[in-house]
Amino acid sequence: MHLYWLAPIAAVATLLGGWLVVRFLHGKASLMRHLSGVAAGYLVAVTLGRVIPEAVESGGESMMFWALGGFLVVHLIEHGISPHFHYGEESHSHHGSALTGVLALVGLSLHSFMDGMAITAAMHRGGNLGTLVFLGVLLHRIPEGATISSIFLVRGFGSKGAIAAAGTLALTAILGALSQDLLNIPLGPVLGLTSGLGLYVACADLLPEAQKEKGWKSSLGLALGVAIFVITARLAPHVHSA
Repeated sequence: MHLYWLAPIAAVATLLGGWLVVRFLHGKASLMRHLSGVAAGYLVAVTLGRVIPEAVESGGESMMFWALGGFLVVHLIEHGISPHFHYGEESHSHHGSALTGVLALVGLSLHSFMDGMAITAAMHRGGNLGTLVFLGVLLHRIPEGATISSIFLVRGFGSKGAIAAAGTLALTAILGALSQDLLNIPLGPVLGLTSGLGLYVACADLLPEAQKEKGWKSSLGLALGVAIFVITARLAPHVHSA
């Protein structure tokens, strides 16, 4: 698998999420909540099962501090830069709503940039890590595109503005993927940051949204995400390239 088609596929998933909200899902949040549960289960599994061990193997135990830093940075991006931010369908209109939408786009663009870097770093690490990280990014890009499009719709930007916002996230993911090669950042720290990002997005963003579904449904989605990771890891054996 090659960066120059994997990164655009992940970017297209962001656009897909935005398009679904604009055309079909605005006011119908249940499907996106189910997908959020699947993405949360997969991200927790791939982060704990593969990304953190690979980061430590690549850069030593200090990579755990990079993971902690990634966790805190994503929190700052989502709740420091963008007030009132949450994943899923936006239903509230605050004063200064247009500015709130723009700030949400800035925060999620930084997040998207980090996603792109994660794909490239995982591919360079070798083995099946690139496949596993790519799938994790792919799964949560759809809810992310849906989130920013929903925010822009409620903030009065219209359908074109909502799709343009999702397109901005898609573009920044591609730029992040390319920047990893251009800047030649060490793999260990990038994988450490990736693990912190993955855990935060899974546990603080996606899972709370999935848990809005009552009963066993959110648990089923979480279990399905873990199962997808286990199956994918078995089908793509863990063998580092020479």
